[in-house]
Amino acid sequence: MEQATGHIDDLLSVGARYAFDTHALCQDVASVIFPTAIIPPSDATISAVTSKLVQLVADIERRLTGETEFPQQPASWPLLAQSGLLRETDLVDFVLARAAEDRLEARIEVAKPPLLLQLLDHPDGKVAEAAQMLFAADSLQRQARGNSYAVLPAELLHKLCWRIIAALEVRAGKRSAEAIAAGRALLAGYDEAQSVKAAARKIVHFIGEAQQEQLLQPEIAGLHLHVAEISAALNLEHDHVLRLIGAGSSATYSILLSALGVAKEKAAASIILMRGDALTPREAGAFDSGYATLDREQARAEIGRWAVARAQYLAFGQP
Repeated sequence: MEQATGHIDDLLSVGARYAFDTHALCQDVASVIFPTAIIPPSDATISAVTSKLVQLVADIERRLTGETEFPQQPASWPLLAQSGLLRETDLVDFVLARAAEDRLEARIEVAKPPLLLQLLDHPDGKVAEAAQMLFAADSLQRQARGNSYAVLPAELLHKLCWRIIAALEVRAGKRSAEAIAAGRALLAGYDEAQSVKAAARKIVHFIGEAQQEQLLQPEIAGLHLHVAEISAALNLEHDHVLRLIGAGSSATYSILLSALGVAKEKAAASIILMRGDALTPREAGAFDSGYATLDREQARAEIGRWAVARAQYLAFGQP
């Protein structure tokens, strides 16, 4: 009897262990497919998104009103928040990408990537010019105070600009010819071709295949060029790539690298660099045992489904 009970205990123990592993696997898969359902936004993410939205509104409002001070909260913010600004899927998606960008750049900690420094003296004038533009755009758009709106796509800048003007007019109870004129001047002077994304995309397009391998190594290429290469190679939006790399699970980044044919050792180095602070033992084990078995074409097919899901989300507000 005691021997039989021992066997049963062993079987129960094995069964419990496999049940736990299966549940963990389900959570891992679900976190990739339904990340918002399994991993709700953290307080830090919510705070980062809110503060970035407030900063965007404040910087545009200063340009519209001619104010020189940096108020803690822009005058138009209460009305904008009440009007549903925080539920605008394209704007929230953009800000989430910026929050992911900040986290990833902090991980890399390379102000001047080695590859970009080399490209400043590239024999192809288009590449050298784009490298200079990338340096200038990164400094202006991400470091200079008051210029946060310079990273906005043209359509989002247009939307925010006129929404802020409308909020200011409602608050004042009258039309504001000055704000309207300032808004038109701001939009007329905006050139999306001078943005970080545009410069990085231009470099990736003209650099050729000789340095493609370096573009897939973030410690050499830096975040902007690394993301631009993945974006171009897999036909994904730049901000979509940022969000996939910074997603709740490292599995998405692993699939991106697998789809590009990155060797396991180099993929592991990139994952540790970019996601080392969030990498769990379970994810590390799954990568170690499963990366080599990932089929490149299947990975690309899965990534295509992600792109479709994101397009539906941005169009209709639901995945």
